[in-house]
Amino acid sequence: MNNERYLKLKKDFIVLYLARNGIMTFLITLCSFGFDLSKYYQIKFIETIPYLFSNNIFTFMYFCLVWIFNYLLFELFKILSDGYDESHHHTLKFMYHEHNYSISWMMYVVMLIILILIQVIDLPTLFHLDAYLMFGFMILRSLKQIYKKRL
Repeated sequence: MNNERYLKLKKDFIVLYLARNGIMTFLITLCSFGFDLSKYYQIKFIETIPYLFSNNIFTFMYFCLVWIFNYLLFELFKILSDGYDESHHHTLKFMYHEHNYSISWMMYVVMLIILILIQVIDLPTLFHLDAYLMFGFMILRSLKQIYKKRL
């Protein structure tokens, strides 16, 4: 009986965790599209939401595709960083306020190289802003993991 209840609670927690990541990637996509559309139509950021969802089907589908791409990119980052953290290669370990922390610095180097490449390559503003927000979200997630795994 308790095992079934535990499994149901664990399943509900996983669904809530995935929904949280989906909501954050939705907000990141909304911010990047809203900023880009506000520059294109020369309107306020808040006024871009009707353009995004009701202007035409192509804008809405493009928004959905970028949102799905962001979500999959974030989940792929989580899988890679969790697997990389467990291998204990290239980790920087230090102590701060009587807690031991370890950072997999190689993931940050790869993210920095990708951000430099995005900056150098001539992409639309939408993709630049979206990449910056996504990498910021990924860094916040990895900082949360560092704090969570402290000893």
